[in-house]
Amino acid sequence: MDARPTLDYHRDVINGMMDAGQSFGEVETFIDEAAALDQDEKAALWLLAWSFREKWVQRREALAMLSALDWVNAPG
Repeated sequence: MDARPTLDYHRDVINGMMDAGQSFGEVETFIDEAAALDQDEKAALWLLAWSFREKWVQRREALAMLSALDWVNAPG
């Protein structure tokens, strides 16, 4: 019998964390530290957590990342 926590378990925990108002950073840490999960599972859980964020927060952070990448990749 496989005793490792399941993807369903992690999904339930993330749903609970987000519903309880825990910070996105705390949820990211929980996902990062889930040793039983592979990278695809972690990515899917990260997207689930991201979907709980308000649309304007998602947009702000996406634009900030794009701006940072533009600055890093700028010639010169």
